Amino acid sequence: MTAQPDAWTLRESTLDVDDPRVVASLLAVANGYVGVRGVLDETDPDDDPATLVASVYEEFDQTYAERAYGYPEVEERLVPVVDAWRLGWSVDGEPVDVRAAAEDDAVRVAGTVEAHERSLDLRHGALHRTLRWASPSGGRVTLRAERLVPLSRREVVATRWHVEAHDDVTVAVRPVTGCTHGEAEQGRTAPGLVTVSCRHEAEGSSVRQRTVRSERGVAVETAHRVEAADDVAAAWHRRGGGAVLVAELRAGQRLTLEVLAAYAGGPDADALPAHARAVLAGAVDAGWDALAREQTDAMEHVWERGDVELDGDDEMQLAVRHALLAVVQAAARVEGVGVRAKGLTGTGYGGHAFWDSESFVLPVLDQVLPGAAAAHLRWRHATLPHARERAAELGLPGAAFPWRTISGRESSGYWPASTAAVHVAAAVALGAVRHVAATHDDDLARDVAVDLAVETARLWAARGHHTAAGFRIDGVTGPDEYTAVVDNNTYTNLMARKNLRAADELCARFPDAAARLGVDEDERAGWLRAADRMVVPYDAELGVTEQSQDFTRHAHWDFAPRGTARFPLDDHVHYVELYRRQVVKQADLVLALHTAPEEFTPEQRRRDFDYYEPLTVRDSSLSAPAQAVVAAEIGYVDLAYDYARECALLDLRDLRGSADGGLHVASLAGAWTALVTGVAGLRHDDGALRLAPRLPARLTRLAFAVHHGDARARVEVRRDGVTYRLESGDALRVVHGDETVDLTPADPEQVRPLLRGVAGPPPAQPPGRAPLFEASPGGGS
Repeated sequence: MTAQPDAWTLRESTLDVDDPRVVASLLAVANGYVGVRGVLDETDPDDDPATLVASVYEEFDQTYAERAYGYPEVEERLVPVVDAWRLGWSVDGEPVDVRAAAEDDAVRVAGTVEAHERSLDLRHGALHRTLRWASPSGGRVTLRAERLVPLSRREVVATRWHVEAHDDVTVAVRPVTGCTHGEAEQGRTAPGLVTVSCRHEAEGSSVRQRTVRSERGVAVETAHRVEAADDVAAAWHRRGGGAVLVAELRAGQRLTLEVLAAYAGGPDADALPAHARAVLAGAVDAGWDALAREQTDAMEHVWERGDVELDGDDEMQLAVRHALLAVVQAAARVEGVGVRAKGLTGTGYGGHAFWDSESFVLPVLDQVLPGAAAAHLRWRHATLPHARERAAELGLPGAAFPWRTISGRESSGYWPASTAAVHVAAAVALGAVRHVAATHDDDLARDVAVDLAVETARLWAARGHHTAAGFRIDGVTGPDEYTAVVDNNTYTNLMARKNLRAADELCARFPDAAARLGVDEDERAGWLRAADRMVVPYDAELGVTEQSQDFTRHAHWDFAPRGTARFPLDDHVHYVELYRRQVVKQADLVLALHTAPEEFTPEQRRRDFDYYEPLTVRDSSLSAPAQAVVAAEIGYVDLAYDYARECALLDLRDLRGSADGGLHVASLAGAWTALVTGVAGLRHDDGALRLAPRLPARLTRLAFAVHHGDARARVEVRRDGVTYRLESGDALRVVHGDETVDLTPADPEQVRPLLRGVAGPPPAQPPGRAPLFEASPGGGS
């Protein structure tokens, strides 16, 4: 992708990717409940399905070479539903298809593309398309389309087409049904989505679909609205089981066609049609202009809270805005469904939610869209029965949250990197604790956070055990999946410590909730004893914290021999070799430095970062966000910015060769975190905001808004100083480095000097793994 003067528009023509499936991910529009990939309308829905509904998934049998106790029987996977918004166009009898017209002259069978542009409007969250088309007969038209998935209306997809004739032409448009009626009646038993019934008329359509095994249903209702001048001859006709609009347009005449679609999905199939009709009626009553205004208002709120302004790097400015839009589109309407790793931009990872949501996405939502963060946490809370059942299956009390899931049940078939990765429990609990600290949401603290913290604290208390040396947690996998099933993973132990202490604090704050859960003083004392005695392995000879017990005693990975330096390593090397070496897939100990900075002195943080940076190959998209933050806090500001760019450009450049399955939402959230939490040093304390702003060499200005309680301030970082300006609220205390800055309505603006980075170069990365962007895309997750 090249730099663009318009930092609010992502244009298809400037994307540095060739795969149309990657483009479809990048140009997707979604709201967390329903999503539409950025496909061309003329593609066959069977070849390139585009619409995903978060509550519609199917169950597939898990296959194992050898089964054992506690292995999940089924895997849940998101399945595409009918693309009810699609329209197929023809001009003078010739289908409009930019793909056919792009073929060599020798095989061209369609008209001529005189101009074609698609663009994602980041400011408003809408996909635009303009196509100037000449049919083989010579008749020319311009088609302009807008596709919208409103943040304000959870189950609506809206599209609007404008057709302008430049010559006298006959234009026909057919709503693409994309469904095959009768599959269910034919006795289909294989997992998947089948159509139960469908109706396609001039005024709109109705489609009923259901999954075969998971008993999920979806009801889709659409309405067609045509606008044209009185002298335009346009009428609907029945053809081939559907409706076709035929319009005779003279040169200069125009026609507008809107398709409003309502998607209702879930387990209660009988209730879905009525709900879809009610949702559609509301959208129709509002009309396109109102829907567009609602979207503008919602997005203005997002950018007011979350926009990060950069001077000096046009490419990054566009990329970080695209990244934040992707996060918002993955989360805005996740009531009852949760934030997924790919959002709803593709079916990669099976459409599952992971610990990514709480650990990487929610910190951004807490600042930008706190209501969405709360909705995700309430979804996790609703899945507690499944988590309790899983814990009981493992022989433990409390709640064991799944590694990957849609409904709340474990969907991972590889236990060393799932069930053993018990740190997901702390991610869920501490996500709620962090949200409460950022938003002061007492209702969520009482109704959600207490339950999540207590049930996971019970898990930790039983998962570990006391020894003379302290409280150990053995047989776990930390974030680094190249070092599996180890003892005393530092990140896991420190998150467990925070989890245990948070549970105690919440029980003290909400004694009625604690009593409801049966928590007594002895149990709380046990939590604190485990937390206080938590083992944190340390190599005194090297002076570094160990990622896990004896990690620094393992052999180092040799990157020199040909064949072992191809990435991702797990595509070329067996895990039995990776597990016994000092090679790190993704930030693990460094993630602990980020999430538990209070546990380390500044000198220790630098020694630890310097030790682990040359070992970390970043074969996961979850690595760079943490490395960016810690590098910035230490003072390696330019390295931090390089990692911020890697986060933001990961999918725009398809750096991992996997964006065809959807965007990497956690990494994109990491771009915002790298800049605001890392480069600017934002941290929330109960009584103040802490910032330590620095400025990478590539930038001349960094600006953003911060919120703390009811107060809002503007932070502007320049070479000549950092300006703090109170924009709303009675007062705000900011700690700039170590200096307290009090902002009040009487004294709303203060300037402090820019903090400097450290002298000397940062540590090097493994060979071939520096954060560069011109290298050819690799693989990885």
